[in-house]
Amino acid sequence: MATEDDPDDRKQRLQDAGVWLRSERETRGWTGSDLARRLNVSQVRVSAYERGQYEVPNTVAESIAAAFELPLIETRRRLGLWVPTDSDVLEIQRFVDPAQIDDGDLVKELLRRYQRRTAHEIYQIFPHRADVSDELWDRLIADTTTEIFLGGYTNYFFWTERPRFSDTLRAKAAAGVRIRILLGDPEGEVTRRREGVEKASLTVSTRINIALEELAKLGPIPGIEVRLSATNAEAHVSRSIFRFDHEALVCEHIADRLGHGSLTFHLRRTQDGGPFDQYAHHLEHLWDGARPWLPTRHTDITR
Repeated sequence: MATEDDPDDRKQRLQDAGVWLRSERETRGWTGSDLARRLNVSQVRVSAYERGQYEVPNTVAESIAAAFELPLIETRRRLGLWVPTDSDVLEIQRFVDPAQIDDGDLVKELLRRYQRRTAHEIYQIFPHRADVSDELWDRLIADTTTEIFLGGYTNYFFWTERPRFSDTLRAKAAAGVRIRILLGDPEGEVTRRREGVEKASLTVSTRINIALEELAKLGPIPGIEVRLSATNAEAHVSRSIFRFDHEALVCEHIADRLGHGSLTFHLRRTQDGGPFDQYAHHLEHLWDGARPWLPTRHTDITR
């Protein structure tokens, strides 16, 4: 089962689940329609599961285990879904002997407890991004060993508030950290509309161009990629996500507030499919819909 929300890992996990599901169905001599009737879903949905297009929901996994007459834990494992660890079982032993509980009921109870832990990934909430301390920003950047993903729409504050930030990026890239920077298009329609909402003297396009000017000075560096939002720009402008390995700061742009005045969440990844993974998936969605940007000799921040 994947431990990262990596698109390739997830794709492989779903494909493996689909191959297993089809093999078990064919072993029993059932058609897709036969299995669909037993699961109370459409044949089209069964076909989609077998092609690895969708993750099997928990309720359908229970029906598959019953239809195949297999233990629910084994079924969930083969479908690439969460299964309880030894520590999960030990936790419930404080209240009841797991051996006395039906396998299906045990998994359902442990799954319920697992899902309740989702909120624990929200480590801290800040009323405004400006309330995030310099110490936290410094720690997140310094501790990152794998990936920094700056998904703000303007990102300019990294250069105006973090001393020698370009040197920091250069050093991190030299240390093997993958750095991705996603910005809005300073000339895009979404940017123009957002400027009309904010009505700020330092416009959205100007703030983007401040970042682009600094990136142009930095020049092309292996390990640093920059893109501008394109097809998914509308989804980008309303939310900034800054990822540092398994931690992230998520800034929700409410109404006409600028980024520094917006509600911000500090997330720490603790499980598959939790808030961190969902926001990380959103970042990948934005990145896939963006276009590469290459530095030029001069970026006009007055536009």
